[in-house]
Amino acid sequence: MNPLSRTHVLFDLDGTLVDSRKAVAACYAQVFKERLGMDFPPPGIETGDIYAMRPVELFARFAPERVDELHQAYQDGYPAAAAQWLTVFDGADRLIHGLVKAGRRPSLVTNKGLARTLIDLARAGIDTQWFDAIVAAEDTAERKPHPAPILLGLQRAGADATDAIYVGDGPQDVLAARACGMPVIGLTYGFYPAQALAKLEPDALAHSMDELAQLLGVSIKGTA
Repeated sequence: MNPLSRTHVLFDLDGTLVDSRKAVAACYAQVFKERLGMDFPPPGIETGDIYAMRPVELFARFAPERVDELHQAYQDGYPAAAAQWLTVFDGADRLIHGLVKAGRRPSLVTNKGLARTLIDLARAGIDTQWFDAIVAAEDTAERKPHPAPILLGLQRAGADATDAIYVGDGPQDVLAARACGMPVIGLTYGFYPAQALAKLEPDALAHSMDELAQLLGVSIKGTA
């Protein structure tokens, strides 16, 4: 049996279905300017750190006594930032809905917080009811590449690793899926260079949403 045709398909979010980098940066910039009087990114923060760190971790480095306030301001500002800056990969909604119509069972496992995850999904036109399970940052202390988030996704979906695959754009996605004993599709159209994924030898690489749909045996032509 082709492992890519397994029933349960667990997805990453950012770099896989949407690209929120500009929205995240704009939201941080507003909070740092209005609340801390600082430019963003502040000194000592690399671009990659912005997206790898959780907001509370980033705020704790610069104003540990004001983390709750700053995080709330970030949460409050994200919807407007997403409305202006979030990019949705064309066909993401049709892919998820197409899997459901084909009798497959998609789920979502992301390192992003739940509130912002729901905003991103709404902007992408993806109905949360299409997912058997959603696992977000608040659900596990660990994050990918640790297997805990994916294992929780499997548990919530009532799935077994032997009938599931994972789809994501980062090395952490490949490593986490491998640690769960699952095949994985790496996506080169996301946030990470193709060579960073290829050297980890995922079961397949997709260079576009169309290629991903073909690998999963789903048509994304037409409307969701």
